[in-house]
Amino acid sequence: MDIHFISTLTPEDEDRYAPMVLAAVKAILEPMPISYAVRILTANGLAVSHTKADGAADSTGEPVTATRRPGPRLVPHAVSR
Repeated sequence: MDIHFISTLTPEDEDRYAPMVLAAVKAILEPMPISYAVRILTANGLAVSHTKADGAADSTGEPVTATRRPGPRLVPHAVSR
């Protein structure tokens, strides 16, 4: 997945808000058992990024374990005919 976000912020405001946007995206993605890389590049050329490899150790040094949470499926089951 490749997502592009275009803002109407000034270049200086983009530099100021980029770390906050990265922190918000990280908070959403970090609990998921997926690998990802997020990179934000502002109009002034400031780049902030964060990556996570699936199964990597977390900040406490303990292995990350993935468990499936109950809830609705995002992908529907195939319909049998």
